[in-house]
Amino acid sequence: MNELEKINIFRQFTDFNDSELEIIMPYFEQKKFKKKSILLNIGKVSNEVFYLINGCIRLYCEKDGEELSTYFFTENMFAGSYDSFLSRKLSKVAIETLEDCEVLVLSHQSQEKLYEIFPKMNEFIRKAIEQRFVILHDLFISYLLNSPEERYLTLIKDRPELLQRVPQHQIASFLGITPVSLSRIRNRVLKK
Repeated sequence: MNELEKINIFRQFTDFNDSELEIIMPYFEQKKFKKKSILLNIGKVSNEVFYLINGCIRLYCEKDGEELSTYFFTENMFAGSYDSFLSRKLSKVAIETLEDCEVLVLSHQSQEKLYEIFPKMNEFIRKAIEQRFVILHDLFISYLLNSPEERYLTLIKDRPELLQRVPQHQIASFLGITPVSLSRIRNRVLKK
């Protein structure tokens, strides 16, 4: 990723000028992770958030030994266990790469340092978190109001690339159904 691309990432949330970006950008470390890398384990405090340049990351929790996918992050999204990152409490979710990933990493320590030296960073972080809040709120309401088939149709409409990038059993758990139910829904949808 070149410097101009990095600059555009930061400008999508806040109107940083060039001198401000020179202060901010060194705090975001560019890293690559292989497919199936665990970026955070359940029960650990999250010390990093990730901006995806390339790849797909899964957020999941566990119940009765079963992994339940809670969200999938793809290019141009911030990924992380925000509740743990911000509160410094143990994470209830794990973070795993589903593909080889290239990311910009912001550590908690770097975020705190940026808050001290550059107050405008508060606006950037707030807007990134607000964006995530809206997405999760819509997802929560969908679980309350929509049937599994409606949730699947929304997924097809809003994020069709996930169907090619994410294993079907993880899509099923994300939708709150079994893989067998997902197969039935897919068959019904194809027949329509």
